[in-house]
Amino acid sequence: MKKILSLVLALAMVLSVCSFAAAEAKEPVHLVWFMYTASETPIDWPEVEEALNAYSAEKIGVTCEYKYMDETQVALAMNTGEYFDIAFTCDWWNDYATNVAAGMFLNLNDYIDKYPALKDSIVDKAWEGVKVNGDIYAIPHMKDIGYEVFWILNSDYFLNQKGFEKDQYITFEGIEPYFEAYKADYPDDYPFKMSYGGITSWQNALADWLNMDILIGLDWEAQGTDEETKVKSALEIPAWKNRLKKIHEWYEKGYINPDAAVTESMPRAQAGVVQSGQGWFGAETVWANVIKKPIYISRYDGPYMSTSSIRGSMTAVSSTSEHPEEALKLIELMNTDPWYRETARYGIEGKHYVRNEDGTVTRTELGASNMGVQAYAQGHYTVGALEASPFPEVPTDIDQWTKTMANYENATLSAAMGFTPDLSKVENENLAVKSVIEEYKRELFTGTSDPEVVIPEMLDRMNEAGLQTIITEVQAQLDAFLGK
Repeated sequence: MKKILSLVLALAMVLSVCSFAAAEAKEPVHLVWFMYTASETPIDWPEVEEALNAYSAEKIGVTCEYKYMDETQVALAMNTGEYFDIAFTCDWWNDYATNVAAGMFLNLNDYIDKYPALKDSIVDKAWEGVKVNGDIYAIPHMKDIGYEVFWILNSDYFLNQKGFEKDQYITFEGIEPYFEAYKADYPDDYPFKMSYGGITSWQNALADWLNMDILIGLDWEAQGTDEETKVKSALEIPAWKNRLKKIHEWYEKGYINPDAAVTESMPRAQAGVVQSGQGWFGAETVWANVIKKPIYISRYDGPYMSTSSIRGSMTAVSSTSEHPEEALKLIELMNTDPWYRETARYGIEGKHYVRNEDGTVTRTELGASNMGVQAYAQGHYTVGALEASPFPEVPTDIDQWTKTMANYENATLSAAMGFTPDLSKVENENLAVKSVIEEYKRELFTGTSDPEVVIPEMLDRMNEAGLQTIITEVQAQLDAFLGK
């Protein structure tokens, strides 16, 4: 009997060990993440993804296939129902509001508190900005969540050659002497080169955009007045019209390349001695690495904080995901774990980047060529090491994010924070108005056409297409949202 009992106990121990081993050998949950790219998947991404998966499998029992897509590819994937667990979303790529209305994204209200590290990594104002009818459908990325728009100026030319003084705050109109100086020295060249999209980010702080595709929003200059929640066409916002007139003047004076309206792209490294971009004080290091020249920056707009500024970069979970809990575990890892975040952003340490004594990192030549990701689309820009400046005159500010977030405390806040218009009732009018804008915007935004002539013509055609019907509908929704 003792022998039998011993055998039974031994067998039980073996089975227990086998069960434990089987549990230990359990396959990690595999996810699919739709990730934004402006061009194509980085050349060395497969190797980087392998390293990320080895880490996440051990850390949280999850691996992931990152599918890099451009705007056309993600639209096709979403429209055809291609499976995904996680996706980058914003108001200009894989449109957040449209996908929420279509039921594509998971309501995260009951999930967020289960991931305290993720929740606590995000400021309260950002959570308010991603809500749709009071519900959360995406994780906002901690980056430049307020609109601040900057001039990016060539240091060698303006500071060293021409003797301009460094000025942190040059107005939009105040940049003209810089154009004049360059044009006098190089009459056959253009200081302000651009593609058909026009000046990068120039519109961001001119309206609290309720829908940029059809150019409707709230006038920032009306904030604090009785008009602050009046929905308008940007074509009727004075600051917006005046800026378009100024851009046309610059085009006429030869500051902008004459082929801008038909130029498909203008990489920063090939653009002029004056550029524009949305960023923050500290972003000069990022731009210097891209432009490959020493630069300095000067803010001409902001900071403004609105629903659209906060929705510039987010991550959503699919409403049909088979593994929503694991998806949020991986999102939390991306946004809180420095190793995972740095690897996704820079690649393999020692191969794609090296770490410096001050805690910054420097990309290797291979990293610069083979690991070109849109880091802000992956997750928080504030997590992990900052990229070192390639130029001594453009030092990396280690405390830039602390300063930036503190600066947002003084930002002008939209009176419509958290509001998302539903255009389903005016879908036909929306498409018709958008079609009219598409006909004009390349020449209008590059200064090629005269806004004094074009804007009245556009407004007539947009009104015929149903613009006022859209504005009336959105105004009614906003009034209801605000309890008016």
